[in-house]
Amino acid sequence: MIRTVSMVATALLIPSSLLAQPLTPTPKESGIHLSTVPRSRFHPTCNLDSNSVGFYFFPANVGAKWTLRTISQVLDLNNKVLKCDTTFSFERVVSDSNYTLQGLPVLDCESSMPYHAGQEDSAKIQKVEYYLDDSVVMTVFNHSITSELNHYLLVNQLDSGASWKDVTDDTTRTTVLATEEPVSTPIGDFSKSLVVQTPAEFGEMSKYFVKGVGIVKVIFRGITPQQNGTFVVTSDLAALDRGDPKRSIKYRFGAGPTKKPSKKKSKTLKVNQ
Repeated sequence: MIRTVSMVATALLIPSSLLAQPLTPTPKESGIHLSTVPRSRFHPTCNLDSNSVGFYFFPANVGAKWTLRTISQVLDLNNKVLKCDTTFSFERVVSDSNYTLQGLPVLDCESSMPYHAGQEDSAKIQKVEYYLDDSVVMTVFNHSITSELNHYLLVNQLDSGASWKDVTDDTTRTTVLATEEPVSTPIGDFSKSLVVQTPAEFGEMSKYFVKGVGIVKVIFRGITPQQNGTFVVTSDLAALDRGDPKRSIKYRFGAGPTKKPSKKKSKTLKVNQ
């Protein structure tokens, strides 16, 4: 079964070119050498306003919780439903006090494994860490924004046709298909959403982001292993608790520790364009 959110964290484990010219870092970049990112496309600030890439993520507040309903279907060649299962999953922000090895604040979240209705209290939980700012949203492994295992959810600029690599050393790219696409979910209809698509093994995954809300829909469509039908997994945002707006991650930027670059060694942040 395809995971939902850690859809954000795990469904993105589906495998993922142009590199920008070298760039000289500035002190505002917290000592990170951004040698592969155009200066106009990476901004380690976190205003989370309407122009921020991070504004497409879920509310970056302590206590925020988002729940997705996932319907998994197997269809035959005539689109008749052969199998169907409905599960739920959630993520919640439990802390905004941790920092990456580079000294930048991150969100610590608890992410549930899929569960059936009424079984939320017994669902297994795993830890997920996110970094977001005004120009990038990504999952973080080993507390480092330069880890080659990190997965990029969104990367500036969010224009139709723009694309980025999901993982630094992979070739799969996510592409922006639309920026004002209407979308319907269990919590309501939205007149505009950002739609991105990622090729996956035997299929493709489309994700719908709404400003100020987060990921509201994920659709995976592919061929079943037996190749005699279609596998469709649709995850919709079913509930959203915004948490404490006074404990937003944006207030942590500039308020905590930052690490100065080493004179001997420095790491490179590869935001995948």
